[in-house]
Amino acid sequence: MRGGKRENAGRPKGTPNKKTEALRANVNMLIDDNWDSIQEDIKSLSSKDRVDTIIKLLEYSLPKLNRTEITDNLNIDKMTPNQRKARIKELSKKLNIV
Repeated sequence: MRGGKRENAGRPKGTPNKKTEALRANVNMLIDDNWDSIQEDIKSLSSKDRVDTIIKLLEYSLPKLNRTEITDNLNIDKMTPNQRKARIKELSKKLNIV
């Protein structure tokens, strides 16, 4: 018997857990069934609280964008045009902009 992990053992990557899937379905059903009262509750809030609540809810429908910081110590002014093109091509590959 060999040691280690078996190939293709377990749940494939990206496959949701059955309990998580069921919980999400129940939460969605709860929200759908009570949507009118949820809207009324939100309308009854002060304007500041209403905006805060909407912003918090948006996090569940719109993905958060990651901050991207590009740091490069190259002095572009001292590069030849061919070096610039090569660097642009290299960075494009890193960003999947081919």
